[in-house]
Amino acid sequence: MSVSKLLIVCLHLCWTCSLSAQEQETKAVAGQVSAQITFDEQTFDFGEFSISKSPEHEHTFEFTNTGGSDLYILQAVSGCGCTTPVYTKVPVKSGEKGKVVVKYNAKGQNPGPFRKSVTIYTNDPRSYTRLFVKGVKKE
Repeated sequence: MSVSKLLIVCLHLCWTCSLSAQEQETKAVAGQVSAQITFDEQTFDFGEFSISKSPEHEHTFEFTNTGGSDLYILQAVSGCGCTTPVYTKVPVKSGEKGKVVVKYNAKGQNPGPFRKSVTIYTNDPRSYTRLFVKGVKKE
């Protein structure tokens, strides 16, 4: 192989590698390479309810992995003992959906408005997302 052909092959190889690196960088900037959790909603309002008649409530928050790699929920932490999260434990592939069920128990609490949080920790580069349930407790 002549020197000029070898030089052309090397330049072509460098150009191809450069394009691949640029494509990966573009995907990373667009959030396509890493996992990305996107919730349909982040706050749910239970409205008014009677503590004595129906103290327990739950809501399902659905999410989609809008990133380019598998999404893992690492941990879900409630802000108090009256709120319990249950979440998808298997990896969620790109484009697929998962869920977080937030159970709220108002038994033994005082009447009035409330707003409780659940923090969802994932492998999304943003690290965590907060979900909220709220409402007004009546006697």
